[in-house]
Amino acid sequence: GDATSRADGATMLSAMLDGSTDGEQALLLRKMAKRDTVTKLKALGELREALSAHGASWAAELMPHWVPHFVRLSGDGSWQVRESACAALGQLASLLGRQLAPHLRPLMAAWLCAKHDPHGGTAAAAAAAFGVAF
Repeated sequence: GDATSRADGATMLSAMLDGSTDGEQALLLRKMAKRDTVTKLKALGELREALSAHGASWAAELMPHWVPHFVRLSGDGSWQVRESACAALGQLASLLGRQLAPHLRPLMAAWLCAKHDPHGGTAAAAAAAFGVAF
């Protein structure tokens, strides 16, 4: 139960901090893992700015760590978080092109659900990201 979830959290944190992500990526991922909607929205905004600033190689390094966060964020209770996560995924897809392929399997279920989100903006952002990827 609780000990297992703590161990999983510790494993995820150590994976983020073991040098496979840079400090900025680890900080953004940590912010996205918070419960507070405002913090998640700020982190997603900062992610989009960082993607614009750092480009495709930075995005490729981030992608394996981003996937589980996207899966969780795409089911968030806040439509703003869901929409922003889909917009960030679209930006990643546009930067990565074919490099997105290895990550499609774990992304696809959440992505397809987001395409049919009850909030129109979220569904549109997911569909736009899908259009960029395919």
